[in-house]
Amino acid sequence: MMMNRKFRIALIAGVIAVCCVIHTCWFLSLPNYRNNKKRIGLQVDTNFSYKSIYQSDQGFGNDLSSICRFTLKKPKKLNNFVLFSQLNESKKEDVEKFYNTDFKSEWEDYDESAKYDSVINELFALKASSKTRYLLNKISDMEYSYELYMYNDEMNVGYYIVSII
Repeated sequence: MMMNRKFRIALIAGVIAVCCVIHTCWFLSLPNYRNNKKRIGLQVDTNFSYKSIYQSDQGFGNDLSSICRFTLKKPKKLNNFVLFSQLNESKKEDVEKFYNTDFKSEWEDYDESAKYDSVINELFALKASSKTRYLLNKISDMEYSYELYMYNDEMNVGYYIVSII
């Protein structure tokens, strides 16, 4: 009887330990969307410099909104980026949604929103240019979670935007 009880306790402890190891491995394998340099480096296959423009405060759960500006050391066309006209309709809608609502609403309530005027102007200059290329990755099946890259080789300006809701 005593041996049976010790066996059950050891079995339960073993199952809990295995579950903890699996959960830790899974958690560590998730992308770190706060590491802008790494995330840009995954898509930009050349030397670049970057500057974090905006990072939201930690929200409930994993909510995150971040904008980062980057420039390439030597401007070039990025292989996996495509022109707006080459995006599928769903991705076009997501890019338009970003321009029309996401980043504006994020800064409207911010006390120092005027300091972002140059960024807003640059983002709209990228939108207006037919040379700007995009890469949009959905982060999950959730409608509003994505990472958006945009780059214009003539202006040598790019932005990395992540929105997780």
